[in-house]
Amino acid sequence: MTDQGESRSLPQKGGLGRGIKRALWGGGTAVVATAVMIGITLPRDASGDDHSTTGGPAAAPGAPGQQDAGSGDVTENEAPEGAHQSGRGPLTKAEVDRAKSIALGRDALRSAQDVDGGRGPEYLDTDLAEPADATGARTDRARRVEVLFYDYGHDRLVKKTVDLASGTVERTDTATGLQPPPSADETREAASLLIGDALGTGLRADFTAATKGGDLTSPDQLRLRGISFNTAEQSAPAGLAKCGRHRCVRLFTQVKDGPWIDTTNLVVDLSDRTVGRIH
Repeated sequence: MTDQGESRSLPQKGGLGRGIKRALWGGGTAVVATAVMIGITLPRDASGDDHSTTGGPAAAPGAPGQQDAGSGDVTENEAPEGAHQSGRGPLTKAEVDRAKSIALGRDALRSAQDVDGGRGPEYLDTDLAEPADATGARTDRARRVEVLFYDYGHDRLVKKTVDLASGTVERTDTATGLQPPPSADETREAASLLIGDALGTGLRADFTAATKGGDLTSPDQLRLRGISFNTAEQSAPAGLAKCGRHRCVRLFTQVKDGPWIDTTNLVVDLSDRTVGRIH
């Protein structure tokens, strides 16, 4: 598998494929949240560990067990089983795995870093590439796929356009300042950083109150959703001015089998692993 395609920067506006349009979801999204343990409405671009598609208010004090986590388009697509599809049929899990393998087969991506600082970029999403001509009609029978990554080593979004039939990368696009919704791994890492930070004191205290004495020590004790935060489209204090150039996440947190805890005024900068307050 070889990377024979050209490399270029992603456009900041217009002309974006479906996969890259997702990168714009995190900016300018209206977030509606109420006070702690009363009720939170999730934005449609929230992603995290809950893939449910129902919506409703969060549990109120004294009424634990409600699991209406709201709707959300998660960044990581759930692919059907099977070896392959044809035409514009949904990507199968095998095709997604093959596309990721092809896209990661070059040293340029191996030099990137994921959200934990490990070798290789953070995987975000895989989707069919747009049809080859402006009319929307296919001009060939190839299954062309766009694979999205975030490179924490260079704080940039990377899109690899892959031809599944030939096993080659046709094109590599990069961009800074575009922030897709966080992956489940990124959302969990943001929660871990918040739990361990001084600004997570309120979250820990509210968790203890909601669980009648339990200690919050791990993201596994919460149901999580996350949205990206970009100061290019959202106002923020000076301490969060890097968000957009950095990978920043706001969290929606819920005690498992219990109420929501409002953490929407806090932002986790995954690039420098710090936590800031919006207001």
